[in-house]
Amino acid sequence: MNTTDHVPPPAAGTAAAPAPTAGTVALHIDDSGLATLRLGQPCETLVTFTRERLDSLEAALRLLREHAPLRGVIVTGPGPGMFCAGADVNLIRDVTDAAEGEAAATRGRLVFAVLRQLRVPVIAAIEGPCLGGGFELALCCDVRVASDHAATQIGLPEVKLGILPGFGGTQNLPRLIGLPKALDLILNGKLLRPKPAWKAGLVDRLVPSAKLLRAAHQELDRLTAAGKKAPPRSLRGLPFWLSKTPLRGLAVRAARKALDQGQARFYPAPRAALQCCLDAFTVAEERGFAAEARALGELIASPVSKGLVHLFFLTEHQKRLGKQPGAVDVARALVVGGGVMGAGIAGQFAERGVRARLCDLDFAALARAKARLQKSLGKRLAKRQLAAHEAMAVQDRLAVATEWGHLGDTDLWLEAVVEDLDVKRQLMARAVASGLPATAIIASNTSSLSVTAMAEGLPHPERVVGLHFFNPPEKMPLVEVIRGRASSDAAVATACRLAVRLGKFPVVVGDAPGFLVNRCLAPYLNEAARLLVEGTSAEAIDAAMLDFGMPMGPCRLLDEIGFDVVAKVSHVMHEAFPERMVPCELFAAMVEAKVLGQKGGGGLYGKNGHGSGPGRAVLARQQAARQTPPRAATRSELVHRLIYPLVDEAFRCLDEGLVAGEAELDLGLVMGIGFPPCTGGITWFARREGLATIVAALDELARTHGPRFVVADGLRRRALAR
Repeated sequence: MNTTDHVPPPAAGTAAAPAPTAGTVALHIDDSGLATLRLGQPCETLVTFTRERLDSLEAALRLLREHAPLRGVIVTGPGPGMFCAGADVNLIRDVTDAAEGEAAATRGRLVFAVLRQLRVPVIAAIEGPCLGGGFELALCCDVRVASDHAATQIGLPEVKLGILPGFGGTQNLPRLIGLPKALDLILNGKLLRPKPAWKAGLVDRLVPSAKLLRAAHQELDRLTAAGKKAPPRSLRGLPFWLSKTPLRGLAVRAARKALDQGQARFYPAPRAALQCCLDAFTVAEERGFAAEARALGELIASPVSKGLVHLFFLTEHQKRLGKQPGAVDVARALVVGGGVMGAGIAGQFAERGVRARLCDLDFAALARAKARLQKSLGKRLAKRQLAAHEAMAVQDRLAVATEWGHLGDTDLWLEAVVEDLDVKRQLMARAVASGLPATAIIASNTSSLSVTAMAEGLPHPERVVGLHFFNPPEKMPLVEVIRGRASSDAAVATACRLAVRLGKFPVVVGDAPGFLVNRCLAPYLNEAARLLVEGTSAEAIDAAMLDFGMPMGPCRLLDEIGFDVVAKVSHVMHEAFPERMVPCELFAAMVEAKVLGQKGGGGLYGKNGHGSGPGRAVLARQQAARQTPPRAATRSELVHRLIYPLVDEAFRCLDEGLVAGEAELDLGLVMGIGFPPCTGGITWFARREGLATIVAALDELARTHGPRFVVADGLRRRALAR
């Protein structure tokens, strides 16, 4: 009897689990003794390990262990495109005690271990997400067969939640594929598509989706005919020498060196995972499993894990913004402006299935846009992330021209031209006059100008929104969706839907100078410039912020943004907040000297960020003009003057209604300026640092340096309430 395509009712006299419900596994044993264990029910589109499902799995495995005529077991998902996406993140969030986390890890591993203890072959038939605990379960099977389904992904991403694989993953994966490969996957939380997973040895066989269960049956029959439970396995060649001999120290030293650099320094999970993976070859098996569970318990209760889990839920929530009523898919887009931003945005549209037309009067700019997309596709081709015909289809979706052409079938018209309100308004009016449908969204990639002002006088102003991408659009994960006073819910929802389709995280922001990210970034960069003029070196300022956890120091960031852009945005912010945001004189001096930053060959740093740049001479003149002795700030002062005002500005944005809640603050500033994810976001950092501590420090700075440090009433009120 073949049970490959569905879960039939148990035949008379066979063992089966209780009546299935969502959140449980489904077990069927046919007359020949072949068991099919499905990790969920057909109605489930996402399978995770909840307490209920783990209980159900344990009960099913108990039945299998006691079923005498058992011939073999096939473990698979509830249906096409789903295996198991790992542990329910709600459980990870709710564990606050290390002992509780350790006990949960031990229990999960012991449940999975029953698959290895069964006397018959166990085959994992994998299609769809096979992540975390789902892959750890598959590692306990004797053979893993995976389908080439588009949804198939395999890996152990636990470090991205501040924990490590706790159901045996740090022990079983290194023994399967060797220490170097396992470290690369586990320490980086890498997820592999089917073919790379097969090449890496994570799965034994790769087959078309339609043949998955047939192939699983073939593997089981092959083992049964040979009288074996599992195929022989052993590490060979370099994986053997770098895993089972003292030469493994080479792999361990390389991994430790990588973990000592950059932002990896702030995350304890990869370090703990490294030691556990090493234990797989240096201690007895039970000691290794026990150490893994103990490490999981300590990590799962840590502030870093709680912060990362908090951000995980925020990202999942933002993905749902595009599913709100009125949201529609964008099929065709016209992008006006072939500069760095316009070209990057148009390329992103093409890569994500949107037919885009990029328009600019400069032929050279259009050629650069095409070359830029080809370079991006070339990298993906080299990594085998897409096929040659797929890359060609992407290029075909990006058309470039000096004329707009026919606009009748355009769903989205987006401008990415110079930050000049009159220019943008003229272009929008021209688009309407040229036949842009009344249903099309009109969007601006503005970083500081009023979306409300752009919409004034246009027919159907409710369709005008801001879509603020960050540079470079290919890499930056945030998109600010700016709601003007006339913007409709449907237009905002459609913009969010598009951002999610592009793989970005949309944050809906009110229409105010600087929106959210640039509003908060302004005092941060302004204060960095003032510290420079006072006498603190760019290297010292940047080092302090890197040690805080920022991905880039503010002085290097000034070079990357460009002093002309910073000066322009600073002027806008000064007009809006004349007392608190007086621009540092260094910005105008840099522009006057034509020292603009990296796009001009260097700024505070030399070209490509190396050494001192031409901006140091401009800075020296500004320092001399002060006629006061230079003074270098301490590390503590740098944090107080740079980070604490950023906290204050974020809460001002919240109290002014720029964002809906603290969740948007946390996600927006993590994704937009790189506020350290290990903190959980700016509001989580503020409360852990102590709101009263921040307020007291800002009060002292206001007495010393003036009104730019005056504390907002909302932040002071929150500090007094705690």
